[in-house]
Amino acid sequence: MVMKKRREEEIKNLVSREYKLYQEEERFASLPQTLYEKATRFAVRTLNIQPDKKSRGKIQETIDFAHLKTTPGGIMSLTILFLLVTMIPTMILIGTYLTFHQEVDDKAYNELIIFSTSVNETVTPVNSSIRYSVVTGFSGIPLGYGAVVLFLSLFFTYYLHTYPARLKRRYVSEAGSEIVTLVLYIAMYMRNVPNLEAAVKFSAENLGGILGYEMKKLLWDVEVGNYLSMQEAIIAYTERWSNNRPFVESIEIMITSLKQVGDRRLVLLDEAVNIILQGSRERARHFNQDLKLPVMVVHALGVILPIMGLVLFPIVAVFLGVSGMILFVGYDIILPLILYFVISGILETRPTTFSKIDISENPDVPPEGKFAYGKKYVKAWPIGLITGVVIIAIGIIMAVNENNVAAAFNGTFEGIYPAIVIGLGVALGFGSYYILISKQRLGIRTKTRQIENEFAEALFQLGNQISGGTPIEVSIEHSMARIQNLKIKELFSRALKNMKMLGFTFSQAFFDKEYGAIRYYPSKMIKSIMRTVVESSKKGVSTASLAMISISRYLKGLHDTQEEVQDQLNDTLNSLKFQSYFLSPLISGIVVTLAVVIMRILTEIGKKVANFGSINVPFLAQFGQVKITAFEFILIVSIYLIETAFILAMFINSIESGEDKIGRQDVTGRSLVVGFIVFTVCLLLTLALFGPLIENTLTQ
Repeated sequence: MVMKKRREEEIKNLVSREYKLYQEEERFASLPQTLYEKATRFAVRTLNIQPDKKSRGKIQETIDFAHLKTTPGGIMSLTILFLLVTMIPTMILIGTYLTFHQEVDDKAYNELIIFSTSVNETVTPVNSSIRYSVVTGFSGIPLGYGAVVLFLSLFFTYYLHTYPARLKRRYVSEAGSEIVTLVLYIAMYMRNVPNLEAAVKFSAENLGGILGYEMKKLLWDVEVGNYLSMQEAIIAYTERWSNNRPFVESIEIMITSLKQVGDRRLVLLDEAVNIILQGSRERARHFNQDLKLPVMVVHALGVILPIMGLVLFPIVAVFLGVSGMILFVGYDIILPLILYFVISGILETRPTTFSKIDISENPDVPPEGKFAYGKKYVKAWPIGLITGVVIIAIGIIMAVNENNVAAAFNGTFEGIYPAIVIGLGVALGFGSYYILISKQRLGIRTKTRQIENEFAEALFQLGNQISGGTPIEVSIEHSMARIQNLKIKELFSRALKNMKMLGFTFSQAFFDKEYGAIRYYPSKMIKSIMRTVVESSKKGVSTASLAMISISRYLKGLHDTQEEVQDQLNDTLNSLKFQSYFLSPLISGIVVTLAVVIMRILTEIGKKVANFGSINVPFLAQFGQVKITAFEFILIVSIYLIETAFILAMFINSIESGEDKIGRQDVTGRSLVVGFIVFTVCLLLTLALFGPLIENTLTQ
């Protein structure tokens, strides 16, 4: 009896080699990998602050969903630590400035000189209206700049605290885009084999990205006993997606189909696919309806009104003594950050739609960061860097020459054309880089999408031919005539050639490692569907025919839903593209011209007033004290245009395709190149039109 109990204990404590490897992988995976995770780990060791019980549960749920290797205490500690590290020194510097700085008149300044001489301090002479420090060598920071630093500190503190929630929403968007494909794969497999665990395994093998990982994790959880069955595991998994009711209903219906037989089971599987497709249509329609007002807000308050407000800046600079640094901080730092987070908030409500085309297995895809030039792959970043540096260098040389000429003849340095050239160099440098790395990938993806869309029609024709009891080889040959004008024809043509000339079976004709037809069409969707068709053919031509016709119907429904969703979003997308490519750059060009004209007028008025001699006109004398040049003004606007091009490109691509790196790079490159060329042409034309008129008026 004792020996038996001991033996049972040994069996319970027995650990397999595979489980030891899994434990080691999990231990390694639990270590902090990203900078944010490492920062939270450091913060919790430095300043251990734990959230309350209610908040801890919500934060932990977010951490689990986003797969972050951190703790609620780490996130809270990092938030507080960052706030203290940034705010306390800033407030000390502001307090120092306010304490030791004061405005002095000439009498007080002379007294200070005498006092400073007596204590052997050196005080640099300054104008009576300028603030300076009595404590030599330490002056703090002015209140205005300190307020900006405090604002940015609060801004990034909030960002750090909400980063896990943002990562979760990004995860939901990326994983959710594969949900329709997941339901499609499970339904396709279960039509032939009514086994949920095998269907999930099939989906895990053919899905990429996060959702593929999640399905593999479910399989492992069932294997090690965390769940008693796959049914229990997948029901628990759907609880995460409680907001996506169509997905939950589809899974429930497919589970119910396991208890049915015959046609009733197939009807339920078809119903599950229809529910997820209809749910995608409805969610996209509601998103499009809710999107119109936010797009108008972004368009009007985020881009157009700030640009138009630039016209008033020269006048504000004159009367309030505002320098160009304030404009730079406001327009090139604060405003883009606000615009980015507003747009990010809008995109968080984007529904999960469809998966992007996976071209990772295509042999023609260039390596990351490169493009194909002939038979070689060339890095794109040196070309973008050289393009930008050369043009910027030309602009700097122009600025130096113009400044030297202005100094030689006691003129005023404007630097309009050098600023345009420098801005153009930055835009073309980034734009050329993004276009080079995305153009070829986008072409391959477009071709792959076209082939996948044609695949449904080809599969339907082949299924109809087989349904009459015709052998598969003969059916492929007959169906070729009906798909003569489709590019997918070559797939079946190669398979037919393999069967005739090499004597391959239906499975070998497509999946042979050396001659298989599928090698020339590296699409994960086509591969996974053909695997299902091949498995069906092993049960007879009748089963294969039904599988082909039903799968083609699924694909046709998927394609129709994608087209409908795209059609619903087209108006919004076209409006945003027009704004990014033409409207914003066009208005910016006109506004910069008006601002330059106003600067010239104010400067000329200041010169006229200076010629009055002993007559003092304080109000008019300020007109010559514009604290920003046209060169600085155009550079600031150029930087703002480039930043908004990046942000609007992210907005456009995320609405259209979700988390799609290739599409974002393409839209960004085009926005930078087209937008800045429109800005440059508009600015030069309006300057050529209004510049001479203003010059003639001022010289009269």
